[in-house]
Amino acid sequence: MTVLFDAEVPVHYGFIWLSSVEDLPELMETRAGQRNGLCGAAFPGVLSMVTGLHTGRVPFVVQWHDTAPDLDTSWEEVVEVPFTAQQRELSLSSFQDWFDVTLPAAGSLRARFCANRMDEAHGQDTLMDEATIDRYLLALWPADPAPDEIVRQTSAIAAYWHREAQTVRLPSAEERAAEARARAEQERREHEQMLAEYEKRQWGGRRPSPRLRELGGNVLAVAQAHRDMLDAFEALDPDTQRAAARWLARRAFEIAELDRVDWARPALDALDQGLPLPEPFTDHESVFPLLYADATDATVSVEWRVTGFDDNAPHRPELPIHRPSFAVPAIFAATDPDPLQALVETFSHAEATFHDRSEELLADLRQRLWPAG
Repeated sequence: MTVLFDAEVPVHYGFIWLSSVEDLPELMETRAGQRNGLCGAAFPGVLSMVTGLHTGRVPFVVQWHDTAPDLDTSWEEVVEVPFTAQQRELSLSSFQDWFDVTLPAAGSLRARFCANRMDEAHGQDTLMDEATIDRYLLALWPADPAPDEIVRQTSAIAAYWHREAQTVRLPSAEERAAEARARAEQERREHEQMLAEYEKRQWGGRRPSPRLRELGGNVLAVAQAHRDMLDAFEALDPDTQRAAARWLARRAFEIAELDRVDWARPALDALDQGLPLPEPFTDHESVFPLLYADATDATVSVEWRVTGFDDNAPHRPELPIHRPSFAVPAIFAATDPDPLQALVETFSHAEATFHDRSEELLADLRQRLWPAG
């Protein structure tokens, strides 16, 4: 015989585990289908053992035997169960306390759980610094699987747990499969609901139509700030969407004073006629250097407007806004092949160009597109 563990174990709620798994099952699940209720072995790799004491310390010994040991008649409660040790390294645990137990060998074992003075400890319920009452022994040895057995029973609390175990039924394979399908379906619905709620927050409070969902660029920013207007944009016919995008690009150029610049005006005329944008608007890289070069006849020099932040955050520094830098992307956006994408993107850039005067742009746009509203 080899002693694998011999110490006082702190218990809480009257149970001790010996296991090789991280996720322990429900206590009653480990006893389902058994005759005895003191040592549950219905869950692979787990033994759940009941103590008479609810909270306190109990002496606990784990022994290893090469063959079945003789029965010690001094024990008042004795049960035996089959136990398959999936590995040699096990944990003896009770609530938040864990102790290592190393078996000489893994595999199919027989476990004999013995107890004394369970009724007295159960009546005491809780021990703090007093001497211990009930004590326990777990003997293990290699053996083929065999049904669990109540070898000796003398206490009322042991009889109670034996009766409880015999009322617990293991679900059938079909029932377990049905439960697994139900859990998976519930998880799927919850996941879909979570995604739907997240999408609603992304899109300004309600989920988008398939048409809006396929748009890129700044559509989410527009949805969060102007969801009603975004829906109204979608409801417009393509010709009106295209016309509105061109008008917004022109308004952005006007407030940025780019409409006064010789090299910029032809781009607005080409946009209105549906023609390709002329030089230097053939690409972004050709335009932006002109906005920041030293002032010459071929450049635009516009004063940097200084605008503030929210009055509720006066500690934040003021930053300048250079309106032409926001206006130029508007004219490129207005040429997008998709009329709705063109309108959404151009609106986004035009509003940024107006910045502190954005309400002026919004009022003009509503009057132009929806005069009756």
